[in-house]
This record gives sequence, structure tokens and C-alpha cells, in this order.
Amino acid sequence: MKENSIAIIDLGSNSIQFAIYNIENNSVHTEEVKRVKVAARLISYIDKQGNITREGIDLTLQILQDFQKIGAENGVSRMIGFATAVIRNAANQEEVLAEIQKKTAIPFSILSGYEEAYFGYLGIIQAIDLQDGITIDIGGGSTEITLFRNRQLIEYYSFPFGAVNLNEKFTKGEIVTAEQIDKLQAYLSEQLQTLPWLSAAGLPVIGIGGSAKNLSRIHKAKDKKNSLNMSIEDIDNVFKELSSLSVTERSDIKGLSKKRKDIIIPAIQIISTLMKMTKSPYFAYCTQSVRDGFIYDLLEKTNNAS
Repeated sequence: MKENSIAIIDLGSNSIQFAIYNIENNSVHTEEVKRVKVAARLISYIDKQGNITREGIDLTLQILQDFQKIGAENGVSRMIGFATAVIRNAANQEEVLAEIQKKTAIPFSILSGYEEAYFGYLGIIQAIDLQDGITIDIGGGSTEITLFRNRQLIEYYSFPFGAVNLNEKFTKGEIVTAEQIDKLQAYLSEQLQTLPWLSAAGLPVIGIGGSAKNLSRIHKAKDKKNSLNMSIEDIDNVFKELSSLSVTERSDIKGLSKKRKDIIIPAIQIISTLMKMTKSPYFAYCTQSVRDGFIYDLLEKTNNAS
């Protein structure tokens, strides 16, 4: 058993992810050595009363037990989990957490909207050399946006919508229509306008998570200059191409995961709306995640307590 290894589980609305980190001298310097991701789409197991169904709970438990086996095979000494919007908003969250504890004994916490936004910002700030910026993390059931200046978090907000539930509400179907897009754009503009600190901020937008990753990969596959940054024109061009295709036809797009081909449209539209509102010079994807921010924070607190 490796005393310097820890596994973090991110129980999200669209996917459940497991990552093993090697810790250097119990410091905030970590190395991710293994990652496993299951596109469980747990948000689709919410019933009309807002409860996660029995089927959804059983699926979650099976995935977590599989992760435990992977952890044991890799000599992990400690395993910790956190849940985001899908459990945070579930009417039966206490029942779900109790079952997880009973069947797996993995300690789990539910991140607040602030914590999810903060850990996303913290993960990004550890990886990039940028003084001022805006961060965005589009999940399946929530979207976190932050503003940082002089590398310090200034503002944050967690919206109760993400790629999966926006798709269910606005763009569900094999082919997306102009009317659906118009309604989606109007909704997102209305929502983002509730944050006055976003207006004309003129800062780069840094994205984390699967949707941002897929957008960046699609752009990289098409961009002959191999630029890591995307202008608003670049983003809108990707959006126009994907929205003109059926969900099936999107399978042929290089850089787009087949597991995201049905939910990529609302995700890109969130980024596009944000960039236009803030008059952002460019968008860039960051490989860090909420998990990285979570473990940085965990180790920092451990060191301060010792």
C-alpha cells in the first residue's frame, strides 16, 4: 500500500470520475497517475419528485465498487469522494449518501455551489500563468463561473443548468432547429445578464471539464495554425457546423466524444454567450479540474493542521 497515493472520486451529473494521485512529501505538488471515467449520466435518473431512482443509486454503487477494486489493485492508501449538482439538488441526497457509506465506506461530501466554483478556479490557477480572467466549468447539471483578478477569486456563481439538463429542455432530438437555438440563446443571455460583474469584463475565458475539452479538440483538429486559443468567431464556426448536423452525423466530427455528441450544442452556446457578454479576447481549455482544486485544498489544510 502506497502511503503517498490518494484516490479522488468526482460524482457528477454526467459522469463519475476516479483519479489516483501520487503525493510528494504530503505537499500540494501532485501527479495524476491514473484516471477512469464512466459516463453514467446520473442526472437522467431523477424522478418527478426530484429523487434519484433506485436504478440510479444501484448504478452509482456498482461504479464506486468497481473504483474500489481499481484502487486496491493500484495500492491506494486513501480514497475520498465528492458529489456535485446531481446529489446536491436531489431530494433524497441523505438516503443516497447513507447507502454509499454503508456499501462502500468511502467518505463523501457534497460540494456547495461555491466550493465547486472555488475548486475549479483553484485547479486552473495552479496550472496557468494568468493574472486576470474568467473561469467556466460546464457540468451536466450546473455551470460554475468565476472572476479572478491578480490571481485572487473575486466573484463566483453556480447556475443550476448544465449541458445535460439544457439539452433536455431546449435541444433534445436528432436534429436541432433554429427555433430551439433561438430559445436556448435567449435563456442563456437572460441568465448570464443577472451577473453584472461579467458585463464587458474584457478578460480571457478559461474552461475546464469535458465540454470545454471537446470544444478545444474539435478546434485543434481543424485549425492549421494549431492555436490553443479560440476567438468568438472560432467558437461560433464550430457551433454552426455541429448544429447543422444530426446527432448521428456528429459522430464523424474529429475531436468530439461520441458520449457528448447529443449535449455539445448547449455547452458551446453557454461559452459563446459568455464570451460575447464579457467581450472576451479568447477562450482556452485548461486540463486541470475541480478534482485538482479539491486535492490542492485538502493537502493545504492537512499541512496547515500539522
